[in-house]
Amino acid sequence: MKKTASHTPSVNKPKSTQSVNIHDEFVRAVFAHLELVVEFLKLYLSKTRDGLKLLKQLDLKRIKLETTNFFDHEGRERIADLIYWIPLKHGKGMTGVVFVFEHKSTRKRSWSFQLLKYLVGFWNKFFCDAKNPECKNFKLPAPLLIVLHNGSKPIIDKPTLEKYVDNVLGTKRFIPKFDYILVDLPALSVEDFGTAPLLRVILELLKRATDGTLFDVRKQILQPLAAVRDDEKTRYWIQRILQYMDKAIKSKKKELTPKSIDEVIKPIYKERSTEMSLTFLEKLEARGEARGEARGEARGEARGEAKGRAAFGRNAVLSVLRKRFNKVPLKIETMIQQMNDPIALESLVIDAATCQTLDEFSKAVW
Repeated sequence: MKKTASHTPSVNKPKSTQSVNIHDEFVRAVFAHLELVVEFLKLYLSKTRDGLKLLKQLDLKRIKLETTNFFDHEGRERIADLIYWIPLKHGKGMTGVVFVFEHKSTRKRSWSFQLLKYLVGFWNKFFCDAKNPECKNFKLPAPLLIVLHNGSKPIIDKPTLEKYVDNVLGTKRFIPKFDYILVDLPALSVEDFGTAPLLRVILELLKRATDGTLFDVRKQILQPLAAVRDDEKTRYWIQRILQYMDKAIKSKKKELTPKSIDEVIKPIYKERSTEMSLTFLEKLEARGEARGEARGEARGEARGEAKGRAAFGRNAVLSVLRKRFNKVPLKIETMIQQMNDPIALESLVIDAATCQTLDEFSKAVW
């Protein structure tokens, strides 16, 4: 039997775990708010003719965040896999658009390969959840893929899957071809971030956090929010932004002091700025302490969730096989029940759904 680990290449830890995590954490928190995703889509899809055609079809009022997570073979959650479901205005049944948001702080040749894995993972879940995926009217949702890049330098050569796969004569037609929208923040000016105050501030923060200019423009960074009314929602976002700004500046060996926080929020709160800066500083310190206590628990939860995904994968593989072939041989069922690799099991679900015979499927297991 082939070792299941061969299905899942090892994942190397990034050299700068701290700098990667603070950006990913912020992006996840920001784009969990659907109103910001809608603003982002309107801004960047409207820049092309095809994008405008797509915008007219999307029912953005019914956008929904998918809770799909992806784990490596050691149970660690992969970075920045935010997937959204957006129905079409006049679509029938489950036809719609999948929006995959992939944040990257550094340029990687494997972007397109990662996007393909995320997309296939969502399609696989959609396929398994369908009552009858083989019926004539069943269709997988159309994909919309976006990469937000906030590295220190602009992207010169956009990574594609075709460039990542070995060029062997006679195999080109077998390589999947797909494109994605690249929003390259280092190559854009602040004027390219639109007029929506909150989105504009967030995109500039992401850009400044890695190009080394955040500390220098910290006093001006929140100015667009001065036009937004002072309410609980605004205070939440200022707190979230200050938290990210503090971590990003510390990664550059500098620090936000109570005085500098006062300077940052002065354009918004004016005479109340000192009072509000102390409030925000207290919340930032309290949240940092709470997060340190919760970090150990989160690691244990991630391992537990990976086990749950493996159990789900085993059930999914066996359910598809039983539905297609009625009875699954004991030898195959035993081998599947012994597998604990969630990614290898996700791959087997596709094999179970596409194989012509059980003998053909068994070759994917052994």
